[in-house]
Amino acid sequence: MIQEIEVVGGAIPLTRTEPVQQWTEEWSTQLYVKAVASGLVGWGQVLPSGGNSTQPFRAILERLRADVLGRDESDVRGLWNAMRRTTFTGGYGMTTGAISGIDIALWDLAARKAGLPLAGLLGGTGRRVRRYASLARYRTVDQVVEVVGRLRDAGYRSVKLHQPRETMLDAIRAVRDRYGSEPILSADLNCAFGLEAAVDFMNRVQRFELEWIEEPVWPPDDFDALKRLNRLGPIAAGENAFSLLEFKRLVEMEALTYLQPDIAKVGGVTPALEILSVAKSHGVSVAFHNRPDNGWVSTMASAHLASAVAPEALIETPPNEIPGGVFAFQGVVEKNEIQVGGPGLGIAPLDTAPRSGEARALRFHDP
Repeated sequence: MIQEIEVVGGAIPLTRTEPVQQWTEEWSTQLYVKAVASGLVGWGQVLPSGGNSTQPFRAILERLRADVLGRDESDVRGLWNAMRRTTFTGGYGMTTGAISGIDIALWDLAARKAGLPLAGLLGGTGRRVRRYASLARYRTVDQVVEVVGRLRDAGYRSVKLHQPRETMLDAIRAVRDRYGSEPILSADLNCAFGLEAAVDFMNRVQRFELEWIEEPVWPPDDFDALKRLNRLGPIAAGENAFSLLEFKRLVEMEALTYLQPDIAKVGGVTPALEILSVAKSHGVSVAFHNRPDNGWVSTMASAHLASAVAPEALIETPPNEIPGGVFAFQGVVEKNEIQVGGPGLGIAPLDTAPRSGEARALRFHDP
């Protein structure tokens, strides 16, 4: 029986790089869900999207808490359906984000109760999965070149940039001019362009052979535009899709080369399993989206899913290992791979982890 659902605000700081990145405050906020049942504790995580505010999610979680308290924690899918029906008039986005926190925590509980890693509960054999280092934004192209060089020297083989639209192409060119084809590069444009400007960017960037171009066009749900751009080069998107039907449409349209579900936004493990099944049936690659902060709970949940049912998937992570003294952690995080551990997710925030109740607004582009 579920005895408690607690919302826990985190303030685990972004690991500073050299040179120092931007977004250090914006990406130093987390929102966790702690579920208590049968003498065990499970942890989930919510990505505070929608302006980076945690307050709307807290309100929805408080409503969902009333639905699940006293219920059988082992009926995870039944509880997911109950939460979804409670919030169906709100659609997706913040509602599925809030559901994510509880759902992940319940799966963590289920695996802990079974004495297995989540990957094992899902039928996996503990296969390692590939991670990549996702950078915040830097003020100059020279800083991008320097930090990529430091990561390359440290052994990272795959890096993603988040530069603004005005300097992204220059940054890519400068990194390639300095370091050649290593590391593997991808670029997240955060929906920077209209369609024609995105087409122009795709034509210009082709020669640099990026692993993917992520969300180049505004609005993010213009699937027809994504399909057109995917013909020019590998497109990745999905962090702003929230329903199974959206993901099915994206893959059926051949709008993407890489599908990017975010387990802390789509509703948790339960719908993510269905999304991975759709991707597999259509032969589409998966690159799990995670905000590259030091939250790590949803990141490890993604890694467990990949290890169990999508071993070729990539996992987005910050450009560092799990910070010491913040989490109880069982598993291995190396420069380019993650080995999941257990029981459950194999990770839980310690009582000493920094906590907070609010976040600074995150703006990707000037109006």
